[in-house]
Amino acid sequence: MDLQSFLRYWSLTLAVFVFYFFAMLVAAMDVFDELGEAARKRRAAAKGPVLDRNPLAGKNVAATLLPGPGQRLDAKREWVANLATALLTRLGAEQRIRTVVLEDSKGHPLVHFSDGKRVETYRVDRTLVEAAMAGDTAKVEAVKELLTRHVSADFLGMESIRPPRTTELARETAPKGGAAPAASPAAAAPAAAAPAAAAAAPSGEAQLSREERLAAARAKAEALKKAREQNPPT
Repeated sequence: MDLQSFLRYWSLTLAVFVFYFFAMLVAAMDVFDELGEAARKRRAAAKGPVLDRNPLAGKNVAATLLPGPGQRLDAKREWVANLATALLTRLGAEQRIRTVVLEDSKGHPLVHFSDGKRVETYRVDRTLVEAAMAGDTAKVEAVKELLTRHVSADFLGMESIRPPRTTELARETAPKGGAAPAASPAAAAPAAAAPAAAAAAPSGEAQLSREERLAAARAKAEALKKAREQNPPT
């Protein structure tokens, strides 16, 4: 065998070995990748689902109005929530308006309505809800009318039917029996004069007694000040 044939033989043999070496290297890399991916999947399954560190990113307040996970309503809030859902269905807005019922520190239900862009909150009087739940049909209709008028005004553009705004102090100080029927101006003026004078009398007495107490306190303070000036401590 001459030198040229020898070199040709071993060069072809080396080429075959190099080819098989790189083929086995590529196969080994694929096997290692598959093993690494399987190990990562096992670690991820052991850790559990990945929690979003900021789930409210990119959302406004109205878009975050959803019931909390596992939240269970009590009987009063569930009654108000069912009533609110029924009125939304009646108005044809159940698909675009969501409802959440919470409660303030005094036990009054807070009904939140949201269309994803704005949130409107209405407080329903606790005594009104309790009476309605007890079977008072007039109170049930009162709650329905209150919520329907508010939702229609705020979300459906029916501003003319919005209930008059009031405050808790005005509701608490309002007469329980309702307002008396109106009379003619000539007859109403003399009749209103006596109750007004009677109502003003206790207020004047209370104001006068308060001023007297303030005056007595000031006089006592002046007396103590003069006593200290006349007898300074040694």
